[in-house]
Formats: sequence, C-alpha cells, structure tokens
Amino acid sequence: MPTIYREPDYTYEDLVDLVEGQLRVVELTAVNAEIGGPGERLWMSEPGTGASEVYRLWHKGGGKGKGTDKAPARGGYWAVDQDHPWDVMPSLREALAGVLDRLTRPGSASEYALEPGREERDLAVLTELETVWLSGLSPLAGLYGARAVERHLKHELFIPIQAELARAGALRSRMLRERYGTGPDAAGRAATELGWDIGKARTALAAGDEYRQWVRDGAARARDRIAVRRPPGETGLPEVLAATLMTAACAYEDVVPGRPSPVPLPDELARWYVFVQGLGACVAVAVEDAYTPEGSPRDYMRVAPVAMVVQAGWSVRDGVIFSPLPYAEYLDDIEYDEEAVRASGGTSLPDESP
Repeated sequence: MPTIYREPDYTYEDLVDLVEGQLRVVELTAVNAEIGGPGERLWMSEPGTGASEVYRLWHKGGGKGKGTDKAPARGGYWAVDQDHPWDVMPSLREALAGVLDRLTRPGSASEYALEPGREERDLAVLTELETVWLSGLSPLAGLYGARAVERHLKHELFIPIQAELARAGALRSRMLRERYGTGPDAAGRAATELGWDIGKARTALAAGDEYRQWVRDGAARARDRIAVRRPPGETGLPEVLAATLMTAACAYEDVVPGRPSPVPLPDELARWYVFVQGLGACVAVAVEDAYTPEGSPRDYMRVAPVAMVVQAGWSVRDGVIFSPLPYAEYLDDIEYDEEAVRASGGTSLPDESP
C-alpha cells in the first residue's frame, strides 16, 4: 500500500485526524482487531460517496523493542497507507487466513468450542471483508450496472470455485479407480465399502473422465470464440508470445481487420498497429502504471489511439511498446482523451456518466 502521510511530518493524532477529520470513511474495527497492532487503525471510504479506497494507519520501519498504543517500537514510525480495495484484498485475505479457515470448517474449529461467541466475531470480520470487496466493485456498478458486477463476481469467485470442486472430484475419481478398478462391478464394490448408494458411486467414478471432457470442450469453445490477433509487423518476439500480447490488448475491442491507418505511424508503433471501431488507429501497448513483470498480459496490455501514445511518449522494451498513459485502476482501463481519439480517426466517446 502506498504511503500518503507519515511521521515525522505529522504526529500520530494528526494522522488520525487527516483520515477521520478530512475524509468520509468508516472504520473496519472487526478486521483491525484481528490483524492490527497496538494503536493501528483501518478504514475504508464510506459507501455511497463515490470514493473507493482503503486506509491503514500502522507502525512501519522495523524498529526494535515492543510497541504500545500510540508509541511504536524504537526506530519505527507511524504512517497512513492508501490503496484500492481490489489491490488490498489479497493481503487482507492472507492476514485473515485463520478467520477464513474457521469459517470454512466451523464444525471442526476448536476455537469455537473454546471461545463461545468467537464465531460472531469472525462473521463480523467477514461482513467487513465483503464490504471492502463490494466497494471496489461500486464504480463498475455505477458505470455499467449490476450485470457487470455479477459478471465480475462470477469470473473472480464462482468459476474458480466450481473448477476447483471439479478437480477435487477428478482426484477422488482417480483414487476410487485405483482401488476398485473400472469394471462393471467397480461401482458396487465402492458403494459397499464406503456406505454409498450405487448412484453416488457411479457418479464419483465417472467424475475424472467428465472433468477431462469438460476441459477439452472448453478448449474447443475458446478456439471458436476468442479471436486471435497478431501484430502486423515484425516485433522480434516469438510468434506465440507476440500473438498473446496482441490478443490480450484487443480482448474487449471491436477490431476492424485489414483497415489501414488514416494517420501516419512511426515505424516502431506500426508493428503493433490495429484499427478499433470508435477509437480509430490504435497501438497495442503495455501501460506503465498497470505493468508488473509477473502479471498477466490481460492486466497491462491495452489498445490506445496513436495520437495518445505519440503525446505521452513511448519506449520499446523486449519488443513491446511501453507508454505512461493515464490509467484508471477502478475501471481497469486507459482514460481515453477524446481529442486524441478524433485525431486518430475515431469518433466521439460515449458519455459513461452514471
């Protein structure tokens, strides 16, 4: 999380006031009680304000000794960090792994037997965690409605969980086959030994083949549905890698194949040229503010109007065009400039205000 305020520029009390006194926030008391140290605080933007940020006041610096409320360990300092909910969720989930594990297996959680009422504290943590997650989706809902939020939740949560369950079923299927074989009596033997009905045993034994067929069917649909885009020029990259980057950049765009650029293109940009309906002559670029070396190309590759790239500047690294284009994290996209779109042969941008 990037630091926005810190000692010695501000005292501890000043840091609290900068957040609570000048920003519209709600405190995440349940989450902070689980992961926060003495004096540490955690807030998020108040729902409905249009803002979507998480703020953490905490002790940084790795000083020696034991800190106390408002008095960090010697050599450390207090700081306020700010981040987008989507970016902070992985670290929150990691820090709250114990809570989430108990909520996954409540019937075997010894803490619930030892501490009556602990489940209510864990549920309060879950409620705040859900609030943080949904606050990250609120700009998406404001721009594109509930259907876009539902698609995001399905893509990020439900599909991975369903796939993991299917893989677990395939693993169990392999275990059962190795023990009971695949002959006509395999289901009966499994049902007798495991105390299942015969239908459940047959389903469990078949799960491995069904999962693999599901994967093959999905791969076939992907080849039919996903348009593979390739750079028109020689990039110096392996063919599959160049196509991967270009396809990621154009993933959600209405590409007009074969249409020449209506504006002059520098040679380096021409290698990654593509014409996009509405945006005009574009270049597939890696956006500097979205790029991470370990990230997926879908996270950082975008198409940008040629005029925007020329204005912002660019560099070529490992055959890829990098440009410091304005990037809206909450939209996960470039902030397009209408004049640059028109200068690139595109049309007026639609009004996306809620």
